Amino acid sequence: MAIVLLSIKPRFAEEILSRFKRFELRAGSGILPNARVILYASSPVKSIVGEFRVGKVFIGSYEDIVRVINSFPYSGVDEEDFSYIRGRKRKAMAIEILNPIKYCKPIPLTKLREIGFRNPPRSYQFLYPENPIHRALIHLIEEVIRCRDIN
Repeated sequence: MAIVLLSIKPRFAEEILSRFKRFELRAGSGILPNARVILYASSPVKSIVGEFRVGKVFIGSYEDIVRVINSFPYSGVDEEDFSYIRGRKRKAMAIEILNPIKYCKPIPLTKLREIGFRNPPRSYQFLYPENPIHRALIHLIEEVIRCRDIN
């Protein structure tokens, strides 16, 4: 199963974790159904705050994605979401959000840097367990899921 670290504005992270938002929009493609998505809330939070599992992934032009999102009675997607993919030359994705989990203790950027993880991605990046830094990050996340102190 793929693990993806996704940078997101704190407002959208909270909407996902509170189950208000049912889809996340991104430029590009590559995230597949059943992937585990780890949420890094950007400034001012600057912490890993939770995760979700990917359901369906719709890929297409801006117009295709608008059509798909509008076919759902409630998506949690607003104009700010659409503005993120509007006018892009690359394909866009609508990622269905399943089973969001809010971590009991966020993992701050300072802690990530202690294990050698320098900067979160601008949009998203895949985490590979064979990479020692990624493995350490995944271990930190597993500790937080079990609500152990990471300090």
